Amino acid sequence: MALLFDTDFNRPEDSLVYRHLDGRLFTEEEQAIIRDATIEELQAAGVYVHNPEAGTEAAAAARKLVELLLRYVVSHSEVLIPFMTHEDMLEYDRLANIVAAGADRLPHGD
Repeated sequence: MALLFDTDFNRPEDSLVYRHLDGRLFTEEEQAIIRDATIEELQAAGVYVHNPEAGTEAAAAARKLVELLLRYVVSHSEVLIPFMTHEDMLEYDRLANIVAAGADRLPHGD
C-alpha cells in the first residue's frame, strides 16, 4: 500500500511506466506490484478505477429502487401531493389518467 501512495498516476496515456511522486521511475519489481494491485487497493489509495460492472450494478439497483418506491408511493400518493409543485401535480394527474385508462392492458409481473 505504501507504494500505491507514492505513485504518480498522472502519467501519459501511452506510457506503461509508473513513477514515484518525486519523478523516479519504478523498478521492474515495483511495476509488477502496481500492475497486480487490486481494485480495492487502488481505490483505497485514492485512484479512480473505471469499473464497468459498477455501472451495470448501479442501473439494476436503480430499477429495483424505483420498483420499491412505487410499491409504496402508488398506495400512498396523497402524502406526496403537498410536496409537489403545481406543474408536477398537473403532470401527475395527466399521467395517472393515462395509466388508469390502459391499466387493463399493463403487464402484470411478479
